[in-house]
Amino acid sequence: MVQRKKTSFFRSLFYSSFFTIILFIFLILISVSFIKTLSRSNEIKKRVDTLEIEIKKLESDKVNFLGTIEYLKTDFYKEKEAREKFGLQKPGEKAVVILPSEEAKPPTEEQNITKWWQFLFK
Repeated sequence: MVQRKKTSFFRSLFYSSFFTIILFIFLILISVSFIKTLSRSNEIKKRVDTLEIEIKKLESDKVNFLGTIEYLKTDFYKEKEAREKFGLQKPGEKAVVILPSEEAKPPTEEQNITKWWQFLFK
């Protein structure tokens, strides 16, 4: 009779091909999970960076708008708008209206060519 060496159950399981396959599958699943997590982390970081840039831009816009609001509240702006939009004036001031002259019309193409000819050759 041939005697077999007694091996423990765990030892035989550890050296079996079944265990190797299960271990290989487990490592693949962990690797895939790690890659997905890393990819998701990179996407979140990019999104956070984009949002931080947008926040800085919005804060800059806010400062500009607050400055504009402060300017619009000044007496200088109110007086300027009253003069321009409503034609108002201070007591003792006189308004002057300048009408456009007929010479201010832009020259036609024919007049323009004639003027260039005269300028260059006379």
